[in-house]
Amino acid sequence: MKTLLFVVATGPNFTTVASQLKMVDSMIDGVELRLDYFHPFTQEELSSFLKDCRLPVMITLRRCDQGGYFQGTEEERLRAIETLCALGPTYVDLEYDVPVDFRKKLFDSYPNISFLCSYHDFSGTPDLEEVYAKIKTPHTHIHKIAVTARSSIDALKLLHFVQTHGEEKIIGIAMGEKGEFARILSPIAGSAIAYAMLPLGGATAPGQLTAQELQETYHFSKLMPQTKIYCLIGDPVSSSLGAVAHNAVFRNCGVSAVYVKIPIKKEEMEAFFAFAEIFPFHGISVTMPLKEAVIPFLEHASTDVKAMRACNTIKRENGQWYGFNTDGIGALNALERKASVSEKHIVIAGAGGAAKAIAIEAMRRGAFVTLLNRTGSKALEIASAIGCRGGGWEFFPEVVNQGYDALINCVPDGDLIKEEWILPGKIAMDIVYIPKNTPFLVKALRKQCRLVFGYEMFIGQALEQERIWLTDKIPLDKIYSVIEHAVGRCLK
Repeated sequence: MKTLLFVVATGPNFTTVASQLKMVDSMIDGVELRLDYFHPFTQEELSSFLKDCRLPVMITLRRCDQGGYFQGTEEERLRAIETLCALGPTYVDLEYDVPVDFRKKLFDSYPNISFLCSYHDFSGTPDLEEVYAKIKTPHTHIHKIAVTARSSIDALKLLHFVQTHGEEKIIGIAMGEKGEFARILSPIAGSAIAYAMLPLGGATAPGQLTAQELQETYHFSKLMPQTKIYCLIGDPVSSSLGAVAHNAVFRNCGVSAVYVKIPIKKEEMEAFFAFAEIFPFHGISVTMPLKEAVIPFLEHASTDVKAMRACNTIKRENGQWYGFNTDGIGALNALERKASVSEKHIVIAGAGGAAKAIAIEAMRRGAFVTLLNRTGSKALEIASAIGCRGGGWEFFPEVVNQGYDALINCVPDGDLIKEEWILPGKIAMDIVYIPKNTPFLVKALRKQCRLVFGYEMFIGQALEQERIWLTDKIPLDKIYSVIEHAVGRCLK
């Protein structure tokens, strides 16, 4: 069963809605008219819209306690709904607690209308089986359950509920930012209908995306239960461009896969991996603060993961999880597009997981590495473990006097690196990619340095992840330009 994509129209009038529909009518399967949002209108105006609209139309007149704006009495609302049914919309959404005799009357009187039985919980995610048992009625065609996802695990629970009821027509919506990814994955779970915003319309429920974003970034209409899922986990994940990059690769290579961002906390990881084995997850990107915490969930860890005690890439193969680290490779591949690092002196500012990964890869390629950090003991600990020089911020002047070939910033706040520590004409690299011109790189540009932007490292990481996930299915030379183009459009 194909998941239909409906846009939610909130008016304020039919002329405005018709104009906006022209922008997306090729991307969607229908339109829901939230008439409780509209300015006062006549039956003639609505009838004319229904006649002219080429798309199936769903009519909803929602009362306030269910998230709507209808201001009259319940008796007035039900009378209005009955009048609206006489105009012949394709769908009508009725709340689960509408009187049974009223629902049966409409169901019997209008056999050409598909009726929804909808339930909304704006406080959290209750027991879904109990909810379904409570709202299930024979006088309906589709049951809709919309709950508030307080965590990504709530959203995964809802997707699993919809999946397990695959023989029935159910709409599952996880409202809220934590449920945004579940809206994207709804066709994989088998939801009957998904909802999106119009280009200029506001969201009627938190977490809604626009129809353009669903189709252009996530190729929503091509998603199906067999589609492979790839994702980013960590917290926060909202600013990542991973979905833009990887979905562009899947689209260009004809791979039936989708990449989403899933905010996960450390204490949620066990539950997440349990769901990841139920759904068709095939690859995972890992960001902070999970790069170390994810290791116990791996059946296999690469040499780099063991050396760095950090994992940023996971592959699912033969029912097992394989962990890799592409931080160092991505950074060094980006840097070496400017110059070889063999026998060059590289200074790395920072002592986090990325700094350690970059230091190990740089040394592997023959560079001499100095690791400096505000907390000198942490830099010394890493330096001692991997065999390079290390120290605190106070050693920066000495290192500058000795000279270096490249300075790599691995601390979030580039303002911490003083401009006098940046040597003129050398290579300056920042692993932060939003914004493109970071404070550190702005200072380096004033010193006429050759810049390596954070997005270039991001591309290198993404390219290596695609190689791990898709192996020989992708031409790497083509994929670099695909990712560069997709990311470049977002960083202009």
